[in-house]
Parts: sequence; structure tokens; C-alpha cells
Amino acid sequence: MPLSPLVPGWAELRAAERAAGFRHAADALLPPGSTRGAPGAYFQILDGLRVPGRGGRRRHVDRALLAEARDAALRAGAPEPVRSLFARYDAALAEHPMGLRRVVLYQLLQLLRDTPRGPSAQAATALGVDPAEAAALAHAARRAARTTPAARAAAETLLDVWRAGHTRRAHALTRQLPAAAPAPAGDQRLAHLVTRVASRARRTDALLREAHALERRGATDAAADHYLRALRTAEDDTDALHGLLRTCRPTVLRAEIRQDGVRLRRPADPQQPPDHRTWRILRGAAGRDAWTELTVPTPTSGDIVDGAAPLGERVRYAALPLDGGRIAGRPLVSAEVLVAPEVSDVTLTDGRARVDAQWRTPPGTHRVTVVRTGPAPAATDVPAGPHGFTDQGLPPGEHHYRIHCVYHTAAGREVRSPGVAAHRTVHPWPDPVTGLTVRQGEEPGVLHVDWTGGARGQVRLLDWPGPPPPPGEDLRTPAADLPPELSWPPCGAPRTGSAAYRPPAGATTRLTAVTVLGDRAVAGPSVRVDVPEGVPELTARRTEPTRARLTFDWPRATDRVLVRWWQSGQAHERRLTRSTYLREGLHLALTRAPARFRVEPLAVADADVVVPPAGAETVLPADVAIGYALDRPGLLTARRRRVTVRADTPEPAHPVGGTGEAAPELPGFVLVARAAGTSRQAPAPPRTERDGTPVLRLSGAELLAGPVRRDLDAAVADAGVRRPYTLRAFLTGPHAPAVRLEEPPHKDLVVR
Repeated sequence: MPLSPLVPGWAELRAAERAAGFRHAADALLPPGSTRGAPGAYFQILDGLRVPGRGGRRRHVDRALLAEARDAALRAGAPEPVRSLFARYDAALAEHPMGLRRVVLYQLLQLLRDTPRGPSAQAATALGVDPAEAAALAHAARRAARTTPAARAAAETLLDVWRAGHTRRAHALTRQLPAAAPAPAGDQRLAHLVTRVASRARRTDALLREAHALERRGATDAAADHYLRALRTAEDDTDALHGLLRTCRPTVLRAEIRQDGVRLRRPADPQQPPDHRTWRILRGAAGRDAWTELTVPTPTSGDIVDGAAPLGERVRYAALPLDGGRIAGRPLVSAEVLVAPEVSDVTLTDGRARVDAQWRTPPGTHRVTVVRTGPAPAATDVPAGPHGFTDQGLPPGEHHYRIHCVYHTAAGREVRSPGVAAHRTVHPWPDPVTGLTVRQGEEPGVLHVDWTGGARGQVRLLDWPGPPPPPGEDLRTPAADLPPELSWPPCGAPRTGSAAYRPPAGATTRLTAVTVLGDRAVAGPSVRVDVPEGVPELTARRTEPTRARLTFDWPRATDRVLVRWWQSGQAHERRLTRSTYLREGLHLALTRAPARFRVEPLAVADADVVVPPAGAETVLPADVAIGYALDRPGLLTARRRRVTVRADTPEPAHPVGGTGEAAPELPGFVLVARAAGTSRQAPAPPRTERDGTPVLRLSGAELLAGPVRRDLDAAVADAGVRRPYTLRAFLTGPHAPAVRLEEPPHKDLVVR
């Protein structure tokens, strides 16, 4: 009975059999549809592995029969794992003609021993063994050497370990196997493999003894050859690996410290064809035979990044060439490197007596230290943060910096990186403007600008767009790219620290003082100056006796205006936006008294200095109405008619606009009669005061004195107007447009 299946991937094979529902390999070879235990469904195992065939004949299991069984199983709808299972069976037959029989025997041995009553003929028959062979198989299983779980695991994995080149581990597994009985009852194939393992282990020991001797004599190159031969004999021998890596000198493998780890680079040789081998990458601690295999991808070409290198430690790397998974030659070994990445993307800028620095800090950095050397020979530590520093109080000249990253090792030590060098020249900077004043001059519309500071450099007054920089800030923009200077017309020649301008109406300017020296500039204070445009074409007229409408042209660059008016001794105001005015106009509720209006633009909210324009004013006279009415003849008055003229004026108790007017001036009043051409024709009303005959004239003073009553018939008779006629009144004089005329109905003005 075999003590080991001696097939590769035993655990995977058993898992595939269980997934397919097979107890052992022979179950997979029975004809599809056969019932276990039924006549003709048994297989033979003692004299080779035979399964039932056509006509009841037994067929020896070879690769051809295995292929037929596989095809039949797939046609019968066997699950997909069956395909890989038959491939493993075929590999066992390809390696040894009795390899599959050995597999079945090993499986039957384990299954029989796991039965509750131990190996028996009945148990063997239940597993599908021919009843004629069941008793002999059970007898052999009872006499087979007993195995422990450890021995069974060693027997099942020995071949995989051996074929992987792990001689040391395979040798250790052979010591766990049970002692094999003498041939032919013993496991000859297993005994042969154990002999080969022991022989290779002895060969490895001999090569290591020779390598150690050569290394002690200083023949490191020859020792490396012996270590390589020993490692290829036993690839899991750590002594051989460490000796090989210890005696190999650094080669073309370069280890470069980057922020993302250690980058391994193997430059390609243009004179050599491309190398398509794979590589086994190892990382070792400097000064110690301690190596760790990296789990990073190992492409056949290109760079490899070790992102898990221990920070603050000195390490080296080795790349073992592999051919078919086996070591193919001497490794490529790098020089020792300190895993202490440096800062990157270092940017230094100079300011007024200072240098500002920024960089990108590697992950895992504990802190950053900076040392400056410059015009002074002594080195000075510069306080720095994790991502930069500001070094102030520097004299003009070139200043050199070395930036180090400090790391904590796993043992708690602090390790400083070699450092990155950078330098920057500090240039003379202009003095900033410390004070800026903008005030109105005595002459209307003139602004005086005064400033202090800016002794070193040229002071420019700029029209700064948008938010200005804080006073005293160094401007990184070249002087040639600064905003334009103030374009206001100057008034007189400028003087030191002072200038006068006449800003145009509608200007809103952020006046900023900047000091310029060469290509460098420093910001000074800023003042927001607003010069609103005046309100043109202001007019006011009444739309109703107690309601007025104001119209004007909206001033440019103004969002709001302030409307004020005074009436009857009271002041009123209203703020108006541009959108509201354009959409709704401006209508105000008033009394009939005279009113004075003033409209002025409002400055921007954040203006520091406002140059107010001349306000637009207009006066709206009082609402005055003159009305007249005709009295119809009554029983007592016979045919006599009278006309009553009345002036309706508001109370003149409050003068308007300081003019001293106590009452409005009234226009003249004229009543015109127009006769018809015939006695039956209805006369048309007069169109003007000349389109008819005046029958009544009154002055403004007469109207202001009180109601006036006149005999209309006498006046008409004196004027020589015959009936029928039509009357109509008109207002005359310069004050006529400001007075309303209230007329009676047209039918009351026709006299027949």
C-alpha cells in the first residue's frame, strides 16, 4: 500500500473530487449512469487499475481510456470541475503508467481506515472494489504502516515541496514519514524520492562548507559561485541565500529614495537583447543577514517601488533572476541606501528682508529642520513648519538653505535625511507708503492726494481693480504688470508726497498707493473714491391735485438716488433704485401746496471719499383751480343770467423754497361767446379766446379777492352777441399753464 500519493497539488485534487461528488478517483472512471454496488459497476485494483468496459470486459486504465471517460462525462452533463479533475488524472498517468492506480490505492487506504470498524471486505466492496479483490485489499490495508496526521500531511505535500526546489523543507518532511517496509512490500517510489532528497541535502551541505571556506580565505567571487550552486540545489536554504547576497558586490541595480518609497531601477542595456525573465525581489537590513521578500509586482521590465520600506533604516536590495520559477543566476544587488525621503517641489521666493519657502513633505515625516548659510559664515537654524518656512530679517544677498526630514525608526531613534539644498537671493525692496489721505480742495471738483512713507522707491497711485492687497504686502507681480496708474486729469505739477486731480463725474476708483523699486513693489493703503454724476433734466408735474410725477435722466454709474422734497414746512425723503425707477417711474403723494424737490445720487456703500455733485432742484407750484358756472333764469329772475367765477387756492401759510411767496399769482380770466349762423343751428364752442366775442374779463387780483358774480345778459347785449350762442372761458397771462380751469358741462354753456 502506498504511503504517499506522489502527485502534485493533492489538496486541490481532493477538493475537485469532492466538488464533483466522487469518493475517489475510480468513481470518475466508471461508465456514466452506473449504480454503485450494482453488478458490473466494480473496478479492480490489485493487478493494475481496471474498470468495466463494453460486453462486460475489464479495461486497463490508460490515457486513452481516461480521455474517453472524460468525454463521456462531459457529454452526460458533468459539472465544470470535472474537466480540471481529469487533467490532473492525465498528468499522473503521463508521469507514471501506474500513477493513477497509486492514487486510488492511497485514497482507498485512507477511506478504509476511516470506517467505524476499520478495513474490511464489505467496506471495500461498498467503495466499488470488485468483491473478488475486496478481502485482499482489506488485508493489505490492515497491515499497512500506521500514519499520524502530521505524517499524512508530510506525505501528501512532499512532492510539491520537492518540485519547488525547497530541498531543506523536503528533507524535513521525509523525517516525518513512517518507516517504509522493505521492498517489494514497501513503497519503492517514495523510498526513491526520499533517497534523492537526502542526496541533494548532502550535496547542499558540501557546497556550503566549500563556500564558507572560500569566504574565510577572502575569495568572495568563488564563494559566491558556490553559494549560488548551493542555492540552486536548495532554494529554501537561508544560509546559501545570505551567503550569496553577502558575497555579491553591488551591480547595476539602483535604489533611489522617492517620496512614495524606494524605487528600484535596472537600466536596460541597448547592446543586449531584452531580458524577459522574472525577478524575485528581496530587501535586507544593512549589516545583518536579514532579508524580506517583497510582495510588490515584479514585471519583466520597468521600475519596482517598495512602498513599505522601513523609514529611517539603511537597507539594500537584491533581485534574483528566475527562469520558470527557479533561480537562474547571480542576483543584482544594490548599494546601501538610507530610507529617508526628502521634501520635493521646493519653491523659494524672496520678499522684503525675508525668504518664503514651500515644499511637499513625504508621508511619515516626524518634523522638518532647516539650516541657513548666507552672507554670514555661521550656520543658523531656521524655524520651519511641515510644509514651509518664512525667514525674516535678512540682509540683501544670497542665502543658502539645506532642508532635512526627520524620521522616527521602529526602535524610537531619530534619523535625519541628508537634506535638499536650495538658495535664494534677497534683493533691496522699496519702502511702503504708510499713510494715504484724499481730501477735497477749495476749488469744486478737485481732490488732493497726500501720502507719507515710500522714501526708497517710486510711489505710484494706481486704479486697483477688485479687492486691493493689504498694506505692506510684497507684490509678487512684476512691476510692469501692475494695474494702470490713475488716469484723472492732474491739477498743477505734483509735489513730493502730494498731488491734485480733477476726477471725472461718474468715476468710482480704488485708489491704491504702491511703491516700486526695480521689478519689486510693495502695496500701501487704499482709499475708495466715488464721484457720482449729477441728476440731469429734473422736472415735476402734477398728475392729480394731490399726486405728482418726477422725471429725470438716471445718472451713470449710480445704483440709487435720494429724493427729498419740502412742502408746507415739512421735509420728506425717499431712496430709489435704478430698477424701480425704470420699471415704475417716480410718483409722489403730495398736498395741493407748493413743493420744492431735490434729487442727488447716493455714493457706493464702501466709499471712503465722496465728491458730491451739484444737486438737481425744481419747484412745483401750488395746485390752483379756477372754475365758473352759469345761473339758469328762474321765476323771479325772468330771463336774466349770471356767471360766477371762483378761484380755488391752497392755504398760503408756508412759503416755498425761501422765496417769500405768501400766495400764488393767478392768471387772467376771459369769457368768450360765439354765436351761431342761424337761429336753429347749434353753435360750436370757441376754440380760442379770439374765436368769438369776449363778454367778460377778470384780472388775477380780482379772482384772488374772492368769488366774482356778473350779469351775463347785460354783458352779452353790450357785446352785440345774438342768440343762440355758446360760452367758453380761457385763462390768459404767464401763470395760465400752472392753473387748472374747471368748466361746467357743455350743455350749461349753450344759450338759446
